Amino acid sequence: MKKGHASVLLVFSMLALYSIANGATFKGEVEGRYEYYAEAPLFSEQSDRQSQYALATTLDYNGQINRNTDINVSVFGRYHPAANKSGRGDVRELALSYYASQLEMSGGMLMERWGVLEAFSPVDILNPRDRVEDFQGDIKQGIPGGRLSWLLDNGRADVWLLPYSREERLAERKDRFRNSAFAYSDAEFEKGQNTLSSAVRISQMLASLEFAVSYYKGHARTPYFTPNLDGIAHVITLQPNYARIEQAGLELLWIKGQLLVKLESTYRSTSDDNFTGLGIGLEREFPRMGSSKNALTLYGEYYYDGRKSDSSSPITPFQNDIFLGLRLAVNDLNSTEYELRLTRDLDYDSTLWDLRAKTRIKHQWFVEANLYKFSHVDNDPALKSFASDSRLVLSVMLGF
Repeated sequence: MKKGHASVLLVFSMLALYSIANGATFKGEVEGRYEYYAEAPLFSEQSDRQSQYALATTLDYNGQINRNTDINVSVFGRYHPAANKSGRGDVRELALSYYASQLEMSGGMLMERWGVLEAFSPVDILNPRDRVEDFQGDIKQGIPGGRLSWLLDNGRADVWLLPYSREERLAERKDRFRNSAFAYSDAEFEKGQNTLSSAVRISQMLASLEFAVSYYKGHARTPYFTPNLDGIAHVITLQPNYARIEQAGLELLWIKGQLLVKLESTYRSTSDDNFTGLGIGLEREFPRMGSSKNALTLYGEYYYDGRKSDSSSPITPFQNDIFLGLRLAVNDLNSTEYELRLTRDLDYDSTLWDLRAKTRIKHQWFVEANLYKFSHVDNDPALKSFASDSRLVLSVMLGF
C-alpha cells in the first residue's frame, strides 16, 4: 500500500472510532461496475476491451470537534484495470467549519455547487471536473481554499479565496471518452498555478422566488489546447491552457405550485473574448399518476453560449442545445426510479441519449443501469471523439 493511501486509511480509521464514540456520521458506499462498449474505440491507444470492470468506494465523515466547529471529509477511490491509470483517488472535501452567530468560516479542500439547471450549470465555476469519472462533467474535484459566509435574512453572502488551481482530469491514452487522439503535455496556467482566484455570491429567497448573483475572478476550470509540434510541424502533444477569466453570474428559480422556472446567465471576459452564456428551463412534477403512487417529472432546457469558435476558447457542448427529459419515481419500498434524458445540438444535429434506472434490491444494496448512446456526432466538435463510446453500465452498490 502506498504511503499516501495508508495515511488516508489511518485518518478514516481514527474518524470512524471518533464517530462511534461521539455520535458523528460516518458512511460510505462500495460500487462494483460492469461496462460494455458495443463498438471498437476510435483511437488506437484506447482499450479495446468491450467488457470492462471497476470497483470504487466513497467514504464520508461529518462530525463536530466542538459546539462551534465541524469537520467534513469525503474521499473517493476507484480501481479500473482497463483505464489509463488503473488505480486513483481524490480528496473531494476535507474542510473545517467554524460557526459564530451569523458568521461561518470554512477552510481546506472545498466542494461547492452553484446553479439550478438539470443538464448543465453555466454559473458553476469554482470546482474543476473529473472527466474520466463522468464525461458530462457532473463529478467534480475538490478545490483548496477558504470561505467566509454571512447569514442574511432569507439568504446568505459568501466570499471564497482559492490560492491554488487544480487541473481538470482528462481522459487520455487507454481511457475511453477521450477528446483527442493526441496525448497531453504539462498544463499551463496563465500567471501561474498559485495565482489567487476569488469569488463572491449573494443568494436570497423571496416567497416563491430564489435568486443568486455571483462574480468570479481567476483561472478557468476548462482548458483550451495548443499543439506542440516536432521539427516537421507534426503535432506530438496538446498542451492544456487555463486562462485567467472574470465571470458574472445570475441564477433564478421561480416556484409556482408543481412548476419550476429556471434561469442561469453568465457574462465572461478573457484576454481576447467577451461572451454571454444562458440556460433556461422548465420543470413540472405530477406527484401522482392516476390511482398509482407513481410520480412523473418532466423537464426541458435550452442553452446558448456565444464564445468564439477558435483554438483559444474551450469547447462547450452547450452552445446551442436543447435538453429534454422525464423521471418516473415508482415510490415503492425499493425506491425505484427510471429516467430518460435527451440532449440535441441544434447546430450540428447530434444527439446524446441517456437512459437510467435504479432500484434497491435488499436493505442497503442498490442496482443501477445506465445506457449512453451517441447519434450523428461526426460533425460536432464537442462530441465527435465519443462516436464509438456508446456504453451500457451496470452497477451494484452497497451503502453503509
